[in-house]
Amino acid sequence: PAFVAVAINAQGQLFVGDEAVGPEVLAARVREAAARNPQTEVQLRADSTVPYGRVAELIGLVQQAGLSRIGFVTESPAR
Repeated sequence: PAFVAVAINAQGQLFVGDEAVGPEVLAARVREAAARNPQTEVQLRADSTVPYGRVAELIGLVQQAGLSRIGFVTESPAR
């Protein structure tokens, strides 16, 4: 099944796959994936030191961009 890998590291930097991006680019990538397949899953990695509020903001960003299937991946994201 299709998925988009999204991550936030300890410094608060966002990633799509291995590429560091800003929130606008992340939202655009999610919108593109949603347009191709609305059932695309977002695999979300968040460093354990990231405050929950920031993770919740990221989830909101993903949902607003059109994808609602979100899975959490527990290993540490790229630094």
